[in-house]
Amino acid sequence: MTAALSNGLTQRTDLKQEQILHAQQIQSLNILFAPVMELQSIIEQAMEQNPVIEVEESDYEPVLQSSESEPEPDDMDESMEKLLQLTAAGATPEELIQPRDPSDNVEEQRANMFESLVSVESLWDHLFTQLRFAANNPEEYRLGSAVIEGIDETGYLRTHPADIAMAENCSMEEVEQAVKLVQSFDPPGIGARDLQECLCLQIDPADPDAEDLKTLICNHLEDIGSNRLAVVGKAMDLSPESIQVLIEKIRKLNPFPGGAVTENNSHYITPEAEIIPDGDGFRVIVSEREIPRLKISEFYLEMLENPETQKEAQEYLKEKIRNARELMESLEKRKTTIGKIAELIASEQYDFLKNGVESLRPMTMKLIADKLALSESTVSRAVSNKYVRTPQGVFEFKYFFSGGFTTGDGTAISSRSVQEMIRELVDDEDPKKPLSDSKLTALLVERGIDISRRTVAKYREELGIQASHLRKVI
Repeated sequence: MTAALSNGLTQRTDLKQEQILHAQQIQSLNILFAPVMELQSIIEQAMEQNPVIEVEESDYEPVLQSSESEPEPDDMDESMEKLLQLTAAGATPEELIQPRDPSDNVEEQRANMFESLVSVESLWDHLFTQLRFAANNPEEYRLGSAVIEGIDETGYLRTHPADIAMAENCSMEEVEQAVKLVQSFDPPGIGARDLQECLCLQIDPADPDAEDLKTLICNHLEDIGSNRLAVVGKAMDLSPESIQVLIEKIRKLNPFPGGAVTENNSHYITPEAEIIPDGDGFRVIVSEREIPRLKISEFYLEMLENPETQKEAQEYLKEKIRNARELMESLEKRKTTIGKIAELIASEQYDFLKNGVESLRPMTMKLIADKLALSESTVSRAVSNKYVRTPQGVFEFKYFFSGGFTTGDGTAISSRSVQEMIRELVDDEDPKKPLSDSKLTALLVERGIDISRRTVAKYREELGIQASHLRKVI
């Protein structure tokens, strides 16, 4: 509808449909998308802000109750009486709704539920621990600390020694001594300024090839990367076999020593579902060990129903109880959705669960989204950073979603299965005559897989496999 105005302007009314998410829907989606560790933090924060939420005792872990762990009827009546007195005195809802006792069983449950969220030793903690034992005096500790603070998460010293000397008001010689001290720490290679120094620091001085290794690292890393081994052999006056022995030793060194600490401590995979054999098929179990089952406190429910509770306190309790129920509904919906996705994977990937990666079938997120009446983006975010345990091992949910090919006999095969075939072909190749992308393509076509050389090259690169001329061993 359009209306003309006297000054030449027009007024028009348009109708359009928009989807507006309510706060509960947003919370439900955030809980669905969150991985386990993040979800634990969300729950912990909710429990801190909402005292009516309690952790329900586990069915499989017996809890020894003492005579003081649960309030006796008289104790409950006394607590209620105190609350009613506070209400009559005009106390605010925030003052009313406080944990009953710091030693209460509910508080213990909350603490126990999250005690698994322990801090792990970082790379810098690891280095400072060694510095405390290695430093001979406060000055060494001060300069060693400055060096450690200049090391990044990969283990390299990113702050220039000259900047450290200026900041600490000392000589370059003193800083270099501090750098050498830190470089003697575990993990080997820590505190290096560049790749060559990092690798050289990891060479065992007792190795009979130590000097040749240092020469190779300092002067010929680029030649090694380009597989110009004849040039290296001529420059170092070594046979191709000797060069190959040195290269194998270099491959065992770690170019990013900082990861040796952070990888061991910071990343833990917690499967959220498990697919287990069940007769001729499979069934899904959604894990509940890492996520607490919540309930609403009976104490505050009784307080809400008590006619002597002040109206303002009742309204406050109603809001908190409503929030608690919405949280519990979102957690239950998350569990149900993850379970349904895992069940569809078990159904669609039956052959994989029985036989392994070579039997992985093509499966798209659209297929799952259509069957669950969800959008593809919701499914994608729901499975992100989540893992499932299967008879073939632990896999990220996203592992099962991929396109595919049709073999000569009409069998559908996933792109991941084709990648696995490429890996196996390369693993079995003659290192002196590695398979080119064209040869790999021909071998796959012989197996009935219609695939282009360009796609083979793409999959090879995704697998981190070098081109054939770089894989060649002289």
